[in-house]
Amino acid sequence: MEFIRNCNVIQWIDGECKTIEENAVEDEYTYLFIDYLPPRKFSTYPKDLEDFAIGYCLGEGLIKDYSDIKEIKVDGTNILVTTTLSHDPEEDLEQEGIVQERKGNCEHACVCRLLEYQGVNSDNAGGIRSELKSIDPILSDLKIDATQIIKDIEHLTDEAKIWQKTAGVHVAQLKYGDEIIIREDVSRHVAVDKVIGAASKENYDFSKCYISYSGRMPADMLIKVIRVGIPIIISNASPASSGVDVAEAGNITMVGFVRNNRFTVYTAPERIDFKK
Repeated sequence: MEFIRNCNVIQWIDGECKTIEENAVEDEYTYLFIDYLPPRKFSTYPKDLEDFAIGYCLGEGLIKDYSDIKEIKVDGTNILVTTTLSHDPEEDLEQEGIVQERKGNCEHACVCRLLEYQGVNSDNAGGIRSELKSIDPILSDLKIDATQIIKDIEHLTDEAKIWQKTAGVHVAQLKYGDEIIIREDVSRHVAVDKVIGAASKENYDFSKCYISYSGRMPADMLIKVIRVGIPIIISNASPASSGVDVAEAGNITMVGFVRNNRFTVYTAPERIDFKK
């Protein structure tokens, strides 16, 4: 099912007006309930919500891998996640900094003080993203060809079916050898959560995966990638300086400004074969 609405609009071109039909993507509030933690609210494209929930839990450090999830129930746009770790609000008490080590050696952000009656509000990035106290560099030996980066962004655009119809979503693509997962969402963070969640269900080795997506590369996106252990991130857009700092500390290969036949490598260039 595609969540797209037809709208009658007035189009102006070179001084001339006409009435036409345009597509608009439907976005809805999605509520994520994880164990006994306060609910979290997101604006999403309401498809592939189970993938989103898994990817979000991994990216926030609430689980270590897919086996930590006991059950996921999707009821409309409500997602109920039960983990083997039985997270509760009391374990989120803030001490030194935001993140603390908890059950199962997982890390996650304190959200209790932000609770509202309808749930913890997220921003357009898809969630309340935490900071890492320390960053362990990713040691993956994955390497990709320079020309493949151009092909990946072209494939991303070609397969972005909802974006082609509405221009109202971000698209993310995860590659693992010859396997490719693509997801779309109104939030670039949620789109990336979805591909991570889908890959986790398939038991992909994240150290051998890389992600291409549309949108900026700020620190919170890089933190998510570090947590799951993905060594390469590619975007058609630019990074934020905070993203460059995190990528450097985490030894992630960050590639941005992929346009036509060019791109820019900001960190860890040894994973790119520039001769191929």
